[in-house]
Amino acid sequence: MLRTSTWARRCLQRRPEMARARSICPVALLLAVCWLLPLDISEAAPVPVTSAQIKEVAKDLVCLCGSCNRESLATCICTAFAVPEREVIGEALAAGETQQQIVDSFVERFGPRALASPPASGYTLLAWIGPFVGLAFGVFVVRRALLRWRRGHAATETVAAASGSTVDPEDANPIRQQLERELDEFDRE
Repeated sequence: MLRTSTWARRCLQRRPEMARARSICPVALLLAVCWLLPLDISEAAPVPVTSAQIKEVAKDLVCLCGSCNRESLATCICTAFAVPEREVIGEALAAGETQQQIVDSFVERFGPRALASPPASGYTLLAWIGPFVGLAFGVFVVRRALLRWRRGHAATETVAAASGSTVDPEDANPIRQQLERELDEFDRE
């Protein structure tokens, strides 16, 4: 126990609440010091980054080494570009960056060509819409060609049936007749 002077003993006898205050003081001091200490738990226990997490981020990016034909950074095995960049991604994940922050930093470093798929905005919107427009246009052209062919074929059958003769449908076609005349003239020359 602490040695106290006679003056302190007399004060404690007169004021019992001071005795409680003395016993609480070291605990309060310890709590105040702990509260004032800056605690950074993230540095104390770093979370290991797995290769699955790295590949999850790398699947949105492409390898830009020039020899692997823009393969996904998650699957590319070239040591010139893919392996070091996956290590950069791992370091960024260990530092606490999100997937979008890492992708944005790659776009900042290499431009939009680093993305596996172009963003659906502005001029690159054509890359998303273009194939569908081309497919619709192709279906339209093929349909028109088939309808014309069908109408032309039906017209020759109608002409042959109307004349009551057995005319070959190929002979009833005026374009074919003109072509045969021109070929005959060419052969004569």
